[in-house]
This record gives sequence, C-alpha cells and structure tokens, in this order.
Amino acid sequence: MANKAHAAVVRRLIERYGVKGGENTNGFDVHVGDLIIEVETTATLQEAVIKLTGTSGRRFVAMTNREALEDAMAITRATDIGVMDPWGEIIRAPELAT
Repeated sequence: MANKAHAAVVRRLIERYGVKGGENTNGFDVHVGDLIIEVETTATLQEAVIKLTGTSGRRFVAMTNREALEDAMAITRATDIGVMDPWGEIIRAPELAT
C-alpha cells in the first residue's frame, strides 16, 4: 500500500543510511544490519508498532509527515521503538522511555 509520500520517505532513508534498493527482502521498508525502519502514516502506525515489536535491533517508525510525529510519539512511548521524521532525523531514540 505504498503511496507517493511513502515512496519518497523510503527513498530518502535509503539514500541517508546507504542502503541499496533491492537489498531489503524481509518485508521491512529499510533494513540494514540491526537498523529496521518502517515508514508509516497515522493510519498504519499501530500495525507497524505491532510488527516491529516482534523484532530485535534498532527499530524505528518514520512518519510520512511531520503532523503525525505527535501520534507516533504517543503510540511508541511505552515501547523501545524510536521515531524518525520524514527526513530520517531521530525524534526519539529507540530505547524504553521512563
């Protein structure tokens, strides 16, 4: 269910983190080493958190727009999943919030 915003964010993250397209074959938007990033909208955020909860490593949700960051922070607050903005800037690191 990728849209233009999703594709643009994935492309930016791939460029930023040096991942070559086609290397990701495990169902995540970006996966290199222990870094796993799922690009999401507010509508798909909850599903992504559930999906990432079953994995290990440095896990992030990257939102397709800045307006969704507040929702992402709220939903991931009690998890060890980090949050990124649409440009790959870390808003909250992937560690358990206290």
